[in-house]
Amino acid sequence: MDIRKVLGLPDLLDVRSVVCVQPHPDDNEVGAAGTLLALAERSCKIMYVTVTDGRAGLPDPNMTSEELVEIRRAERLKAGELLGVMEQMELGFPDAGVYSADDVAQRLIPILREHRPELVMTVDPWMPYEAHPDHIKTGYGVAQAVLFAGNYSTQRGNGEPYAVPQVAFYATSYPNTFIDVTAYWERKLAALLAHKSQFDNVEWPLLSGFLTYQAQEVFRAGNADAPDGEAHLAEAFKVLSTRQLHFFPSAISS
Repeated sequence: MDIRKVLGLPDLLDVRSVVCVQPHPDDNEVGAAGTLLALAERSCKIMYVTVTDGRAGLPDPNMTSEELVEIRRAERLKAGELLGVMEQMELGFPDAGVYSADDVAQRLIPILREHRPELVMTVDPWMPYEAHPDHIKTGYGVAQAVLFAGNYSTQRGNGEPYAVPQVAFYATSYPNTFIDVTAYWERKLAALLAHKSQFDNVEWPLLSGFLTYQAQEVFRAGNADAPDGEAHLAEAFKVLSTRQLHFFPSAISS
């Protein structure tokens, strides 16, 4: 049984508003820039929420963390403009610092209640071998916030409860949704390069080549019947209804 279909939830590309929560200033571009471009073309309202300030990604030992935070803020805003992002917020937690998933959730709940998105997007904290604490805490925090934003006992008086319909996890090992982003690939790479402090270096040819290869493999995984030699590129997501985030063992195979 397809729970999302039973609930009448729209497909990912048919949502009219999305809040994209990323651990670091460039994660949305890495995981979902092509899909976000497709959504923007469909007049979807896209909002970014960035959890950490990116201070741990120092490219130059002579640069201070404070200088990098300002650089990465400007890069993030530029990349968002390239993708059609309408609004950006930052939670300001320290990159690789001490905070919890619950801290993230508590900050996100009033944001979700205010903006009432049809979909929330973030990294998948259940990806095997994911070792970065910011990704794990962000993913869990988002899932918790999505689950409790509609609860009348949570943060009473802090916004009208809103039941987020569904969530999409990128960087997932259990995808159930594949978006063909072939037409948007070069613009995705341009958005990534807007993060010059992280990607404009000698490793870019290797990284961009790997991302392209990975996107080809993702397309093949989601389109087993596609003719051989058809060089399409895709991004993958685990899309779940909010109901599947609690006491729903079969969600892993949904």
